[in-house]
Amino acid sequence: MSSQEQGLAPCRKTLSRRAILLAGLGGLLPGTAMAAHTRKQTRTDKSLHILTFTGSIAQTQSKILFKPYEHLTHQSIVPRGWSGELPELQHLTNPSHQHPAAAMMENSSLRIGCALKLLSRHQTDTSSSNCGLPSASIDYAMAWDKARFESTPSWFDFWDVARHPGRRSLRRDPRMTLEIALLADGVPANALYRTLGTTEGVNRAFLKLEQLRPYIAWWSTPGEAGQILTSGGALMGCVPTGEILGAADAIRQRFGLYWQQRFVVQYGWGVLASAASNPAALAFVSWLEQAAQQQAFANAWPSLPSMAELNALAPGLAHIPPAITIDDTFWENNLSALNERFQQWMRRT
Repeated sequence: MSSQEQGLAPCRKTLSRRAILLAGLGGLLPGTAMAAHTRKQTRTDKSLHILTFTGSIAQTQSKILFKPYEHLTHQSIVPRGWSGELPELQHLTNPSHQHPAAAMMENSSLRIGCALKLLSRHQTDTSSSNCGLPSASIDYAMAWDKARFESTPSWFDFWDVARHPGRRSLRRDPRMTLEIALLADGVPANALYRTLGTTEGVNRAFLKLEQLRPYIAWWSTPGEAGQILTSGGALMGCVPTGEILGAADAIRQRFGLYWQQRFVVQYGWGVLASAASNPAALAFVSWLEQAAQQQAFANAWPSLPSMAELNALAPGLAHIPPAITIDDTFWENNLSALNERFQQWMRRT
């Protein structure tokens, strides 16, 4: 099920420190009391520096989330782009108003960051989501230059450089990249994590990647994934569907999207440990986790085409099959070891 099909995630039943904070702030909902509170605090509030992803995601967030929040609370939000990699947070441990207070990242990174004490977790937060809740779903799919293909390619065709010469773009991270390699090697979608959970399966994924190594253009952020394709840096590649569907008509018509085996990645917001005592950071992240904000972003972010567009993009496809969900629990438990092997593999000549 895609981000637009899934709807809202179930609300957390346990009372977290963010829920407690929201209760104290009136839930950050419009109202006379809240407005009076925010006006009173305006003079002393500082800008809230945050980390998010560059590209269309940040543009959508700015319009749908950040600007409305600023209007509601009179709290200035200052976003900055980042890669989403946890080592980057390790350099941001000293408290400072110029350092980011919150960051958008994958759910597996949220959990790992919490365990490493890079992110804030209050003693009353007993939820399994650790330091944050899922607040956005992003679909990823293979996109290709339609001028170079007579029919819709698959992940198997993605590896066929003899028939389709040119560069391919993939994520510089084992997450989603190893899953794609296994799909291309014939592993069914419902067996991906069962296969990756074995030594033989991991070896199989890396052997498949090795076949494609000279042809890969690597990307680190969702925005970079879109930029590589639209600039002609790759013939085909893995990209957030919204980077194509939300682009100008010329780009949208230029690229096809492979809907049959796409992925959905869950993202959330974490409060950095250095901002644990900053009520503005806690309030901002709590607001983003509310169902209304989740739905607002899902409505604004173009993950799926209309049926008319789908028929034009992929004739004969009667319906869009459910997306493959990236398994956050698997990656929480295995990212450290698999990323070490991935980085070693990347450094090989």
